[in-house]
Amino acid sequence: MKARFSLILLVAIVAIAAVLVSTSGGGGGGALDPVAQAAQTTTQVGGVQMSLQGSVTVPGVANQLTFSGQGSFNFKAHEGSLTLTMAGLPQSVTSQLGGTSLQMTELFKSSSIYMSSPLLSNKLPGGARWMKLNLARFQQGIGLDPSSLTSGGANPTQYLQFLKAAGAKSQIVGHETLRGVASTHYAAKVDLLKAAEAQAGANRTQLRETFQKLTSATGLQSLPVDVWIDAHGLVRKLSVALSMDAAGQQVKTSVQSEFYDFGPTQSITVPADSEVFDMTKQALQNIPALG
Repeated sequence: MKARFSLILLVAIVAIAAVLVSTSGGGGGGALDPVAQAAQTTTQVGGVQMSLQGSVTVPGVANQLTFSGQGSFNFKAHEGSLTLTMAGLPQSVTSQLGGTSLQMTELFKSSSIYMSSPLLSNKLPGGARWMKLNLARFQQGIGLDPSSLTSGGANPTQYLQFLKAAGAKSQIVGHETLRGVASTHYAAKVDLLKAAEAQAGANRTQLRETFQKLTSATGLQSLPVDVWIDAHGLVRKLSVALSMDAAGQQVKTSVQSEFYDFGPTQSITVPADSEVFDMTKQALQNIPALG
């Protein structure tokens, strides 16, 4: 039960970070940090294909949870899709799947995320096949003003504009070749509260209360981000690694995303309302539990 709670709490934390990330896009004038400039350049190309991989490690749990996937995102339309495969799941989960891995599909459209998986089959109210999270309502629940959004829904490179919004500075730590493309490796650390408070229309009092609970529950105060940028100023790779306390256990997670084939992407059609269970209300109710 403790391991399960840790994973659920971890998902909630990452969701909060993603929500804050998706509100960035702003920033002051003047010369941009190279990472912030790359974010701006990348989101202007229209769309991108991406691959993703990562892991979650929980003390006392024999298997490390790993995941990998492929997808695409359109920055101008604020939409995308991602197909994930998860391995290292507890036997209680795999026994329900009839296999050792879990498939999950995610759709991103405007300010909402839709998720579908065999694990959810016959378990959602009304026979729904998809779960939905409305990010705009979730943002409002933690003290952000949804009307201040400049970039819409969740997409991976918003982490970069998060750096810009936070006024963070990056530094070069190396040079690497990714998919045959020479890239420069930058590292930076984001103060989550500072970045959130920088948003136009943010309820700073409510934000501080939420983050005090978050920090108390997890010890998480900053977000370390590594970014690889090519000679054309395009983001080629993004890496985030976190270590936090969850229910008395030190949970570690890492996510790496690579971007390639920049250009147009296929339009996304979301499921019909009759196939969707909206979990936004439950997510909002669970925010106080972080304390």
